[in-house]
Amino acid sequence: MREVNYIKILQHIKRNDGSTKAELTKHLDVSHTTINSYIQTLMDEGFVVASGTADSSGGRKPVILKINPAVRCSFGVRVSPDKVYLILVNFLGEKIDQVEFPYLGMDDALAKLKELIYEMIDRHSIDMDRILGVGMAFPGLVDMDNLLLEYIPNLSLVNYSLKDFETDLGLPVFPDNEANAGTYAEYLVGRDEKLESFVYVSIAEGIGTGIMNDHFLFRGKNKRAGEFGHLKVSDQKVRCNCGRYGCWELFASMRALLRDRPESVSEQGYLARLFKDYDRGDPQAVDKIERYVRYLFAGLDVILLSVDPSVIIIGGDLGDYAGKFIDIGVNKLGLTKYFYGYESVRIIPSNIKSNAALLGAALLPLEQIFRFRYRLNIN
Repeated sequence: MREVNYIKILQHIKRNDGSTKAELTKHLDVSHTTINSYIQTLMDEGFVVASGTADSSGGRKPVILKINPAVRCSFGVRVSPDKVYLILVNFLGEKIDQVEFPYLGMDDALAKLKELIYEMIDRHSIDMDRILGVGMAFPGLVDMDNLLLEYIPNLSLVNYSLKDFETDLGLPVFPDNEANAGTYAEYLVGRDEKLESFVYVSIAEGIGTGIMNDHFLFRGKNKRAGEFGHLKVSDQKVRCNCGRYGCWELFASMRALLRDRPESVSEQGYLARLFKDYDRGDPQAVDKIERYVRYLFAGLDVILLSVDPSVIIIGGDLGDYAGKFIDIGVNKLGLTKYFYGYESVRIIPSNIKSNAALLGAALLPLEQIFRFRYRLNIN
């Protein structure tokens, strides 16, 4: 429970742009002595600082506590089949620097990342002891403890080790599945409201899902929970990169919408035109998008039945259009009327949209401090 309370303290201070010990005592429902102990530890480590005083009806004015954004920083990496993204953030998850470059293979990508990371360190005059590490998000199965990319079909990687990269880089490396990284970002910085349990659906080249259960990422026995992108939703003989047929991501990923895109048209240009045509009632665009939305909600139906979340958040590379998909599925096609018993489940778009996995990757090194990803529940 102790790790969770540290997170709750930092989250509460961040969301309210400051807090007093009395407010934190009420928020966590713990004793003043316990809060004093937590706060003293956080102040000793430099994570929390005193920043003025609050108004008081009498007696000593309470001290306002704020997070010190400069106490630590971390890097985040997201690797996709087309591009590699690198971000540097402070302790509040605020962007300091960001670059991207084409993906031309993992070996080349890692060499380029090392070069760019040290360029950022020099450019921003960062002390090495302030760097928590490098979080990395990949679209597939990742063995976090052994720094092993077990199976990344969209990158054609099987049992690819990151241990040499970590040694060569000289910084701790924290790899994870991109949907889990996105879930982490949604939980920590995604929105002001308190979400303790939800499912995050990342729509990109494939589909990944992360499950936040009572403040903790649920990973399952073999840490492979949430691979809903490979559940079967169709009998069509369309083969997935995983080797199976009829997988959800074949029909509801970004790939599905881009399937007829001419090579001369950019992905974003094609999507913008497709939705413009949809809004003006073009029959082909309407058929394509509504067929896509039906497949999307078919997978959401399985998630509802198997996980029973209170909220489903849709994001990823198609995050800009998530609100549109939800509106079409819920209001136009009425697809949630078949979610019997799940009418209260909210389906909402991500506020972070396409940046969730990258930002989440940058936040993964915070687990050096909180160490909560290995826990499955709170007793």
